[in-house]
Amino acid sequence: MTTENNPSPRPSDQLHSGGMIGMILIRIVVPLWVLSGALFKITERSPSLLPKDFMVQVEALGVDLYWALAILIAFEFVAVAIMLFIPSLARIMAVFMLSAFCLVLLNELRAGNFDSCGCLGSASPPPWLMLIIDFLLLLGVVVFKPRPVQFASKRTAWTIVAVLVLITSGTTFTLVLGEMGSTTIVEIEDPQSNAEGPADAGDASDSGTESSTTTLPGYYLLDTSDWIGRNVRDIDLVNYVDGLADSVQDGRQYVIFFSRTCDHCQMLLELHYGFGVPVPTTLVSIPENKDGFETEGLLDQPCLDCRELELPVGCEWLMTPPLVLALENGVVECAKEAEDSDVPECLIWH
Repeated sequence: MTTENNPSPRPSDQLHSGGMIGMILIRIVVPLWVLSGALFKITERSPSLLPKDFMVQVEALGVDLYWALAILIAFEFVAVAIMLFIPSLARIMAVFMLSAFCLVLLNELRAGNFDSCGCLGSASPPPWLMLIIDFLLLLGVVVFKPRPVQFASKRTAWTIVAVLVLITSGTTFTLVLGEMGSTTIVEIEDPQSNAEGPADAGDASDSGTESSTTTLPGYYLLDTSDWIGRNVRDIDLVNYVDGLADSVQDGRQYVIFFSRTCDHCQMLLELHYGFGVPVPTTLVSIPENKDGFETEGLLDQPCLDCRELELPVGCEWLMTPPLVLALENGVVECAKEAEDSDVPECLIWH
């Protein structure tokens, strides 16, 4: 009786299959993954798509966030072109890009950002999920060495890459930097004028207030680190809200910046304002995007006794609501971005 043994795969077959997997990963999967992120970001063109801790670090260096966004998108297009047309550099570029993605995501998780990294636009999955995907792709790129496949001569390949870089970079910087323009708005508020007494008979205003104009920046990056102990009139964010700085100077009050599409904001208000207002509270609605407020997916606002105001449209308000301010006689006693709805730190008058 004879037994028939299954032939073991030859080393050359294993190398061939591994090389094919590597080629598919490095020349197709990873370029498409990077390209999708670049296309999502260039479509929305908002600095809010940058990782939150990365934004803070870039701003500290004095770099405009629109420039930082444009540079990152342009480099992603460059990386895609190299992975597609330069086989000798494709694997190196794939490892570099995926490693950079993983490091940025790890830093975001370290900084406490578990919501969104902006990697795939405003609909990005949470950073931990993106980290898993990027790490698995990186592991595959490192393990499987791609087959050397050259689709064109080196000179032709570099020519194609150069043309693509010029086109994509020019388009990216034109579109993204075109969003940097500022908007001028009118504020009907001047707290100092009220202290001087009523207006003269010939004044345009009957209430004693004066009209003033202010120019909104292209974006506003929130930083509450030096707000404690300051008067609200000295807080730049407060001065952008028409009629707010002159109404929160007396006694204990709350000012809560929120979004009408923010479930954390709704939960905070339901839990702590569902049975009345312990101290006067002003809610300031944040525009969901630079063009205005969302009209769909709006959540109910449960605080019926709260005064409501709005931040002006025309600026990218880069903050994570709810932002809670506790004030006493106009002085900031507590300020907390992304306030916890269950155990809030700054609802100190409750």
